[in-house]
Amino acid sequence: MRIRIVASSRRSGLPWAAGSAVAGWALALGLVLALSVAAGAGRQGTGLVGYLPKDRVVELAAAADGSLASFTPSPAALASFAALVDPIHLRVFLCASRPADLAFAARIARSVEAAANPVFSAEFVGVAADLSEPAGLLSENAVTAAPEVVVYWMGSEIVRMRPGADAAAEDELAGLVFQARNQIAEEMILDNDFFRNVFHSDLVIDCKRCHFRPSEDSRGPRQAR
Repeated sequence: MRIRIVASSRRSGLPWAAGSAVAGWALALGLVLALSVAAGAGRQGTGLVGYLPKDRVVELAAAADGSLASFTPSPAALASFAALVDPIHLRVFLCASRPADLAFAARIARSVEAAANPVFSAEFVGVAADLSEPAGLLSENAVTAAPEVVVYWMGSEIVRMRPGADAAAEDELAGLVFQARNQIAEEMILDNDFFRNVFHSDLVIDCKRCHFRPSEDSRGPRQAR
């Protein structure tokens, strides 16, 4: 939709300077209206590309779907996130002009907030609908679709997640993080030096090799970190 504004001072009787001021004001108003129309049509605004504050994501999601304003993550997912003992960081890519993307990202944002675990964090990146921007971040993270969550464990990527058809976003994320960390633990359990310096008390691996010695039978197994 185009908005055309024609301003003229010839019939107004105003001096040229005053007429120019009116024309300038009208042009500015026209630009504001045009931006509003574009936003109403669901186009990607430049302010929604790049890093987005968590609160902004939740605010946009609630505006698109009122039920998200009172959303509470599932107890099972929160328990899993609260139990994390080593750093897990999420980088969430979403197209903020799509309500479904916003809802997905907002559930994750609220889950991170509700878990209140200092080792569990997230950042949000708004992308253009055609994935053209922000080009640097998309290329660096090899993102080919949105929404997508890249999960980092102690600074290294361990798993990615896109919306599933069945499980809620927070439940699916909790399950994927737990499975990925357990898999890494199982693969590296023979490295005693590694595990003595990595917290893993929330995992379900067999730690007897590292935390149990025959000479310690009378005292019982050492506690996992």
